Amino acid sequence: MAAIDPAQSFFSVAAATDGAPRELAGELARRLKPSGPSAVLFFAHPRHDFAALAAQMQAHFPEALTVGCTTMGEIGPAGFTRGSVVALGLGSPCRAAAVLVPSLATFRFEDGAHILDQLREQLGLADDSIVPGRHVLITLLDGLSGMEELLVAAIGTSLPAVPLVGGSAADDLRLSRTEVAVDGRACAGGAVVLLLEPSVPFHPFQIHHYEPTPQRVVVTRADARRRLVMRLNGRPAARVLAELVGAPLEQLRAEGASGIARYGLQFGFHAGSEYYLRGVMTIQGEDLVLAGAVEEGAILTVMRSGDMLVSTRQGIASATAALGARPALMLLFNCGGRMFEAEVRGQVPALFEALGDTPVVGFTTYGEQFGPMLLNLTLTGLLLGWPRER
Repeated sequence: MAAIDPAQSFFSVAAATDGAPRELAGELARRLKPSGPSAVLFFAHPRHDFAALAAQMQAHFPEALTVGCTTMGEIGPAGFTRGSVVALGLGSPCRAAAVLVPSLATFRFEDGAHILDQLREQLGLADDSIVPGRHVLITLLDGLSGMEELLVAAIGTSLPAVPLVGGSAADDLRLSRTEVAVDGRACAGGAVVLLLEPSVPFHPFQIHHYEPTPQRVVVTRADARRRLVMRLNGRPAARVLAELVGAPLEQLRAEGASGIARYGLQFGFHAGSEYYLRGVMTIQGEDLVLAGAVEEGAILTVMRSGDMLVSTRQGIASATAALGARPALMLLFNCGGRMFEAEVRGQVPALFEALGDTPVVGFTTYGEQFGPMLLNLTLTGLLLGWPRER
């Protein structure tokens, strides 16, 4: 059988920066190389009119599934940017289907099974034919909803072995409105669940650079729905954090998330053999606002930042080895907390270089999804390989 010609790529990535939504969509359409992509994913900074952009993307790709969301920054051919639109076009042999959840506020656990039924129907699959090794789920969720955990748990319960990766839509710290879209229909407060049948080698991965310390704290008062922690070890949570980082509380409040990132201290929880992060987004009075829910009674480990560049290079190398094929593309969901830390350390260009030579596309998030969990301070992604010889 003939080998696949790499020039006949099943994907392409593109970026556009300035112009009205029609001009942005037109530029992306010119730059995306596969003729007639079957699916187009786009990630847009909130300075652009997202609803109009979503409509224009569908108009420029009328035969394709179009899926997108707003960001805290974009990842694409120009590196890490803020203010652009990046896009990924996928063609044969990949197939994709997507369901728009217009309101996470009304989402219920049992709705997860209904979403999967719709995805199966769109791809013409039998009831039991969403399977690991053949399919992967990708989620784009409203990062202000506080509902990400419920949706990924609902999906994961129905399909525990099928990999899932994704990111929480963002609005560049305006904290007022994030948006998602499917086939030109945009909404705030919603979610997209995408089922991808790559038909090429693929490997999902997650990377973080934090290391556990011997210190533990107990969450003694919290509001998990609002992601607030009010008391740690029976004391005001913000004061405990200030003592841990060795900085005045007033200074932490004034510096906000970027200042907190400077100290390289966060909280984590232990699950199996792994530690997963719960990042501090901001301080409200003496309460901590986290980027993920924690329950009263939870025991959190104090986590210290390691070398982000080294861990990223090593994580990408491990994912590439696990792929077992020549890498073609990485779809990335990068935590905003990682970007804050890279910015305060002057490491943003070096962080992009640490991703290696494989083409990348994605966005900076308000949270990352991996399997049935919402994560923080993590780089999650999907590595796609070139089609194997036939």
